[in-house]
Amino acid sequence: MVERAELERIEAELSKYMDSEVEFLLKIGNYLLSSGGKRLRPALVLTFSKLLKGENEERDYPLAVAMEYLHTASLLHDDVVDGAETRRGKPAANRVFGNETVILTGDYMYANALYLFSVYGDMDMIKNVSDSVKKMAEGQLLELKKIGDIDMEYEEYFKILEGKTAVLFGSCCYVGTALGGGSQKQKESAYRYGLNIGLAFQLIDDYLDYAGTEEKLGKPVCNDLREGKITYPLLSVLKGLTPEEKELVKKVIRDLNPSQEDIEKVKQLVYQKGGMTKTIEKAKELVNNAVCELENFPNNSYLKKLEELAKFIVERDF
Repeated sequence: MVERAELERIEAELSKYMDSEVEFLLKIGNYLLSSGGKRLRPALVLTFSKLLKGENEERDYPLAVAMEYLHTASLLHDDVVDGAETRRGKPAANRVFGNETVILTGDYMYANALYLFSVYGDMDMIKNVSDSVKKMAEGQLLELKKIGDIDMEYEEYFKILEGKTAVLFGSCCYVGTALGGGSQKQKESAYRYGLNIGLAFQLIDDYLDYAGTEEKLGKPVCNDLREGKITYPLLSVLKGLTPEEKELVKKVIRDLNPSQEDIEKVKQLVYQKGGMTKTIEKAKELVNNAVCELENFPNNSYLKKLEELAKFIVERDF
């Protein structure tokens, strides 16, 4: 969605603003930043800005980088909370450096993002992004509370998704539109576009947790199930399960170390009852909602890129 030169600049500035005098902190931050990632969040900031003014200016890049810092910080904290073994195909930072230092590195990245917004942003952007960070914490706490809960409701599930992924996507689009000089109506439409593609993105992540491969995902398949988390593919079929099938699901999500055989049985239930199809259908619905929000923007090449991104989210396999 962004040109190669822009992507290279994003990578350079991600390192540039990691300027702590504490060498160990830099080592941990760069460990995760250097392991790649799609860089969708900074790309959204830059693209929405260009959508309105045709090109990116100097202050666009620090704020695009700030959004990636927020994302990276949330990953560092999530991996500690989840006790993750791997991230993007290599050992998770908490396994390499320890929980305490990883948490503090995440804190540093949150603070660094806030500093960049204080220098290059404005109060409207800071208010929007701060609200998203608050919701990210709420989403993580709710997810922890719902682990092993077979009675989870759709409303709770989507609140978790909103916090885990969607609000940060929304803020990226909001900030980019603000940088482009967009109206309040356009900023709100951009936020809803980001919210919808963020929800769709996480739904596809949940889908791939059942359908993907460890090689492409960079982590074990059915990892959420092992951690006791009910995601959309399973949630969408729960009400249609027999009492015996529900007992199997309950056993797996409440077992600290479920057997591979039981995990495979639950996976087959999800496939047989149509959970995978329902997940794709819901993701497509959200993507369509996102594309509708773009009607408030100029019809140019950057708009087309945003439409293509929305469709890519449903079609991706990693």
